[in-house]
Parts: sequence; C-alpha cells; structure tokens
Amino acid sequence: MNGLLSLSNMPPAAQSAQLGITNGIARLDSDAQVVAQQLIGSGGDITAALIDSLQQKLSVEASAAVLRESDQTLGSLIDVMA
Repeated sequence: MNGLLSLSNMPPAAQSAQLGITNGIARLDSDAQVVAQQLIGSGGDITAALIDSLQQKLSVEASAAVLRESDQTLGSLIDVMA
C-alpha cells in the first residue's frame, strides 16, 4: 500500500481517516481531469468538478485531523501505560 502502514495494523479511527484521505485524493484527481479536459475543450461540468474539489479538500483536511488526533491519543495511551 505505497509504503504506508497496512490498514489491519491501524486503530479503527486511523483506518477511517486513511480511507477518507485516499478517497478524497482519488476524487480530487478525477475532478482535476474534468477541469483539464474542459480547458482543452472536451467536455465535463467544470463547475461541478470545482465545487467537488473544494468539498474533497475539506474532507481530506478533516480526515487528516482525525488521523492526527488518533495518533496523539494512541501516544498518550502508550505514555500512560509505560
């Protein structure tokens, strides 16, 4: 999985966050293709693609925040148990 941790080794919150980031980036890529195709004159709804790209940006940011909090919580639990 591109050198990232396997999802099976991650806490559930981190798994959800990782999937959210992966899906958001994939949809951003798709939106970028629609915009690029529109710029060369071959179809696609550029307005919808631009709106979706903003939504995906927020989604990836939210997923990154979940991943960051999950990591901090896990770190705190390890500190408490040590």
